[in-house]
Amino acid sequence: MLLEHQSSNKEINENQEKEKNNETKKILLNLINEIIIGTFSSNEEIKESYSLIKTKYYNIKQYYTYNQNIGYLCGFHSLFNIYYFIQYLTSKDLTQKNIYLYNLKNAWSFWTFYRESRDYLISNLSLEKSAIESLRNEGPLERYQFIFLLNNFPKMKKLLNEIKLEYDISFTKFLYGFNIFNGTLEEGIDFQNKISEFNIDNNNNKKKILIILLGIVNHWNILLLHKNKENNMDMYLLDSRNSPEIFDMFELYEKKENINNNVMIRKARDEYVNKIMKKKIKNKKINEWYVKLWKEWYDSMNISLGIILKVIKKEINLINYIIHNKIKILINNFTSKTNIDLNELNKNSDDININIINNNKEIIFKFLKEDYHPAVVKDELLYDISKVKYTIEEKELISWIRLIKLFLNIYKQNKNLDEIDRDIIIRYDDIINNLSIYIK
Repeated sequence: MLLEHQSSNKEINENQEKEKNNETKKILLNLINEIIIGTFSSNEEIKESYSLIKTKYYNIKQYYTYNQNIGYLCGFHSLFNIYYFIQYLTSKDLTQKNIYLYNLKNAWSFWTFYRESRDYLISNLSLEKSAIESLRNEGPLERYQFIFLLNNFPKMKKLLNEIKLEYDISFTKFLYGFNIFNGTLEEGIDFQNKISEFNIDNNNNKKKILIILLGIVNHWNILLLHKNKENNMDMYLLDSRNSPEIFDMFELYEKKENINNNVMIRKARDEYVNKIMKKKIKNKKINEWYVKLWKEWYDSMNISLGIILKVIKKEINLINYIIHNKIKILINNFTSKTNIDLNELNKNSDDININIINNNKEIIFKFLKEDYHPAVVKDELLYDISKVKYTIEEKELISWIRLIKLFLNIYKQNKNLDEIDRDIIIRYDDIINNLSIYIK
């Protein structure tokens, strides 16, 4: 019986080992297949070095890079693209420039860079066990990890140090998706400041490079600004999805109309996403959210590029843009939840406004308590406005502040409020008083 048991255990172990080996082979074959596909898609299909994106602001050269075939590696692709493109851009030797351009599109160059940078990250940055496991299983490069590698990865550090004698180099981020700037106010301030600094004419006989990490919906790519000693600027886009065709509708995105109601945009966007679905997700189940992300990325890339170009041209200030959009979201939420038209409020008669409050007091308080809790308004709006001393000129926000102030004065007199509701009233009263300071 013992021999039979041992024999049985041996067979089980052998089967488990066999399954493990088969799984390993399967993973390796898939990876090799991805590399082969990427090699051909990067080097065979692409005949030109770049496509020209024409806008009324600037012409942008989108250089073709090694095509991304594994979903979560866009951060590593972006870092790789910076490394080889900056060498191409700054090299004075034509032969070397061609080598760097070749490496930018070469599969083996990417996978070597990926392995080295990933291993360096794991060995030199204090990471949680889950983060290490994620990186070892082709997981995403998080924002803080990207910045760590940009500043510390020996290859990158050596390159940037070598060209600092001739170039002023700076770095910033632009994060956008679902119709809002996704970064913090501090990241918006940094972006605006870096663009302002880049716009200043050179006076130290150095050229300038500004690297912009674009975090658009769920994908990283790079916009790079270059200014020569004569202060002529060039713009370059480096994106591992290699999709210059998405900017064919750029001018339509610039118009005020709702982009989802524009037939030409919808058609181009759907054709692009359908092409992606057929090409990249064979044998995978496609869900609606995945398709929505691709469409949102298509929209957001065009919108983001428009915003950035307007910031460069000094047509908008990003900090004001961020705050204005937060105000817009607040007002849209309030009007949709309460059906109160803030434009119709009477500026001179509290009696009329009191009637509006009395007819809607429950739904207004529900909005303040549940939809826009005081903590939300304080963190999302008051903090930003007070930090940059933003001047409130939006008429609807001014009407909203006056209405809520009147509402709170009435509600404070209610002696039947429980402790939680009274706390909401007190906190909102403080917020509204502070917001009132910044009304023009």
